[in-house]
Amino acid sequence: MGIVLFYFKKTIGMMLMPIPLTLVTMCLAFLLMKKWPKVAKFFLFCGILILGLTSWNPVANTLIATVEHDYSVFNIEQPVDVVIVLGSGHKDLSNTPTVMALGNSALFRLEEGLRILKANPNAQLFVSGYSGEMTEPHAEVMRRAAIELGVKPDKIKAFSLAKDTEEEANSMKPYLDGKRVALVTEASHLKRASIFFEQAGINIIPAPALYLGSEKSDWQIDANAAYKSQRAFYEWLGRGWQWIKE
Repeated sequence: MGIVLFYFKKTIGMMLMPIPLTLVTMCLAFLLMKKWPKVAKFFLFCGILILGLTSWNPVANTLIATVEHDYSVFNIEQPVDVVIVLGSGHKDLSNTPTVMALGNSALFRLEEGLRILKANPNAQLFVSGYSGEMTEPHAEVMRRAAIELGVKPDKIKAFSLAKDTEEEANSMKPYLDGKRVALVTEASHLKRASIFFEQAGINIIPAPALYLGSEKSDWQIDANAAYKSQRAFYEWLGRGWQWIKE
């Protein structure tokens, strides 16, 4: 039942992202064109409006700003015992350094985690993430990438079964009692992640790793802007589901 709910949640979430939502709206427009042309034109207009606005940088930066500024950058003068780098994504690549397989968000998360670890040489590094559609778990890829970047293998603990942030928090809890913990993930995800860890009884220090938004915006319509809007939509939905479950 848990796995069914997980994939149901993922599917619904995917369909409510800006681009899929645009496609669904436009498909409805074409289906209704003959019988209800006025309604069809309204749906077509809505689809174009959604796609245009969410792909326009001024709007995208405004949307992403609503979920990126809950916490300030981590102060490395704060001592910690464990640095948690939450799972993100990677690609299946062969004959390359492992770090090249990491996705953009994973690279930023790992870089920030290593910055904090460098200031706390006795701390442990926790990495997480299941395999999804990939050949091996994301946690294992992150572990190897960290080793390539100079972290000693015995300082790393990988959690390769957790499928989402709530499961990550619950699986790590037994190892974190009484520990000072830095929680690293991208800025837009950090608020929701922090709540899951606090609900699990883990005291964390938030550490944002990647800011997508910009204080100054150009006027372009492009894929980067669409991605910012997608991240904002994703976090709104995630926070809404989190609130419903409380």
